[in-house]
Amino acid sequence: MQMKVTKYLSLLFLLLMIACYSGSRLSQPDYTYLYNPEQKLIKPDLKVYHNSADSSTLYFRIKADDILYGKMQSDSNLTTRLLMKYKVYDYENKDVLLDSATIGLIDRGQNENTDYLQGKVNMYMPIGKLYRLRIYFRDEYKDLNTVYEQLYDKRLNGNQEFYLLKQNGKIVYNAVATKNNSISVHKSPLITTTNYELDSANHQFKMTPPPFVMDAGQQQINFSYRSNLVFEDSLLISNIGRLNRLIPADSQLLRMHFFYFQDDYPYITELEQMIEPIRYISTTAEYKRIKNALNLKKEIDAFWMKIGKDENTAKSLIREYYKRVEIANRYFGTYREGWKTDRGIIFIVYGQPSTIYKDLNSESWIYGEENNILSVKFTFRKIRSEESDNIFILQRSEDYKSNWYRAVDDWRQGRINS
Repeated sequence: MQMKVTKYLSLLFLLLMIACYSGSRLSQPDYTYLYNPEQKLIKPDLKVYHNSADSSTLYFRIKADDILYGKMQSDSNLTTRLLMKYKVYDYENKDVLLDSATIGLIDRGQNENTDYLQGKVNMYMPIGKLYRLRIYFRDEYKDLNTVYEQLYDKRLNGNQEFYLLKQNGKIVYNAVATKNNSISVHKSPLITTTNYELDSANHQFKMTPPPFVMDAGQQQINFSYRSNLVFEDSLLISNIGRLNRLIPADSQLLRMHFFYFQDDYPYITELEQMIEPIRYISTTAEYKRIKNALNLKKEIDAFWMKIGKDENTAKSLIREYYKRVEIANRYFGTYREGWKTDRGIIFIVYGQPSTIYKDLNSESWIYGEENNILSVKFTFRKIRSEESDNIFILQRSEDYKSNWYRAVDDWRQGRINS
């Protein structure tokens, strides 16, 4: 689905203390919904921008499809009934609550042409520390809650949170440009350096190997374009590479990264974009034949017909496989496309996990019943990196080999793992 209109929410600051928000109305976090588009729960995109010494701004957007609209008494208009609660904790002193509030989010008049609703809120975050931010969303009409927790760094080191990206006037939440045109970079007033270098590269990262391959390998990036820039408050960059980094003259500051993979990312909109993801379930010969095909559509169709056996099954396989590729791009992207990452390969081949455990430093995915000998568990460790805050590395094991080949064989027999 292509993005149409982004609509701003009206924010009613109810100025309620956290204690006024009934704890009995919050369920325990259940993270199995995170990457499941069938579960219409609030799954926001979040971006924190450190724009002043004592506070930071949280930008958020919510898919309109994930919200239920209803009518209040004596009001003929459809409206939302959403609550957002946030808590800011000192990361080193985890019991120290620094700021909290509950906010009513009201949107009047459902619009079928609106894909996202978005807003922003200022939070107390003094400069110089790490913070743990916990955010709760509640849809009153659905009587459902979701919870998110993130680590944010406000030490004066020039990390990604000191920059704000916009493209076509809209916030870029994941540092990925969706069109190959200009992008504007806004710099926090807290960063006083004005001299920068811009490096760009059109490097294509390889896809990650299967989970039983112990050495995933490191890939060297050669940045082939460099320009010198003076960067006061904002900067318009017109020539975007696949990989881009802004290097401040002050060597004490981190480099800022942003990316461009393809138009309309994370969606698959061109035949050429369907080729590489097939490698996870194809033989070497099949993959080479598709890569070198003169008639690409015919060769891709032939591959799916071969494993699907009939047209209806083949179509079902195509829909499900590339839906998973798009979901992987949506949630797991880093400096490479989401489908190429460790979480991406597992999600595409195995599907939606039965159970997801998550904290600030890791995710564990379980397929099947927990503690069942036939179940399989994948653990991903979060890596702190200036390139991206979304890098999770799989804890690889040769024990996955037989289970992996069974999962791939299911695809090749026309069966979809869910």
